Amino acid sequence: MSNARRQVIIEAFHKMDKTGDGKITIEDLKGVYNPKSHQKYKNGEWNERQVFQHFLENFDSPNNKDGQVTEEEFLNYYSGVSASIDSDAYFVVMMKNEWKI
Repeated sequence: MSNARRQVIIEAFHKMDKTGDGKITIEDLKGVYNPKSHQKYKNGEWNERQVFQHFLENFDSPNNKDGQVTEEEFLNYYSGVSASIDSDAYFVVMMKNEWKI
């Protein structure tokens, strides 16, 4: 992965890690991610905490589902995404738009 890609991923991670403790938790997501727009929240199937947990599970290591996402786990997730995108410029723009950085 190029340095430009790696840097934008790390920037997104640090934006999400509001407490600065090196991991993204439900507490970090509050005020950053709006669970009320999730379909399962809208239909009453899930509460806010369940939406947050599901969001974190996308990035959490499959071998260690602890509800906390480390920088390494975040990088690993986006390494997979990065592999399917040829252009560094496109990847960086996509990340900046997605994470509003």
